[in-house]
Amino acid sequence: MKFKVGLIIILFLLPITALSVGAQDQLQMPSWELGWDEDMDGTHTLKLVNGDEIEDELIIFIDNQRMSDLNIELTVEWDSSDIPIELDYQESITISGSTNETITITLKNENGYVYERSPNSTMVISVTADEVALEQSTSNQNIEADVEIPEVYDLVVGATSRGENLFAGSFIEYDFNIENMGNSDDAVDNPMVSIRSCPNLDVENFDDLDGQVIAVGQNFQTKLKLIASTAHPDRTCEVTLSIDSSGNQLTSSITIEIEVTAVDSTADDSDQNNNDNSQSDESTELTESSSLPFLSFVEFISVTLVANSIFLRRK
Repeated sequence: MKFKVGLIIILFLLPITALSVGAQDQLQMPSWELGWDEDMDGTHTLKLVNGDEIEDELIIFIDNQRMSDLNIELTVEWDSSDIPIELDYQESITISGSTNETITITLKNENGYVYERSPNSTMVISVTADEVALEQSTSNQNIEADVEIPEVYDLVVGATSRGENLFAGSFIEYDFNIENMGNSDDAVDNPMVSIRSCPNLDVENFDDLDGQVIAVGQNFQTKLKLIASTAHPDRTCEVTLSIDSSGNQLTSSITIEIEVTAVDSTADDSDQNNNDNSQSDESTELTESSSLPFLSFVEFISVTLVANSIFLRRK
């Protein structure tokens, strides 16, 4: 009899136990999910604006599978101190039941990026979502993604005078430099010289820059020779020196002004005239000096003939 009573009790409690275990398993199942709203399996390359400013967005989603609201506290972390990124996102979010919402994380650096990290290196951005109930964290989820800086090419040119004066028929030297302000090695393409108003002026050695490799952070320097022909007039020459970046084909240029002083032809003519006059005076003096003995001899013969004639008459 006791055995039958025990069996009945076990059979009665078995469905209740099964329901309890099923309910417990259901409570332990994930009821919300955090993830990326875009393909982040590879490496995300950040976008640049205005040449050297980072401005990009990453989008995450939170899927609330519950019937009730879900309160989430977000934390976003950036692992690189080399690049001071400003992060902007919602820190506290309430997501309605049975709702999938997206949240945007904005990454900015508006002060100009200092390219201290190679574009081939990756950095990690980490997003943590904490479920909060009664100001206590009850569960959390975390996702991460690899990001990188794009290749940036930025060649900056400059030219410095040595304070020399350029005269027609001579030359001066200028210091020309190229600085790589980007984050990738670059090379010079299509070096060109444009000279305005001075066809008799020439720039040597500039073509030699074609193909010159400029490393990251390097300030490459070279000397240029500016030559003025002997026929060059007094004039201010406008010289534009330009190069292209082989990385992005953008042109960098600088314009310098060169004062050319012509040869003083008036002074040369005056010196030539003075030399001609001097030679003429010397020739005249020489002629006069040479004619003096001849005149004295004629006078002597004349006096002798007159004396002889007078002597013959007296006889």
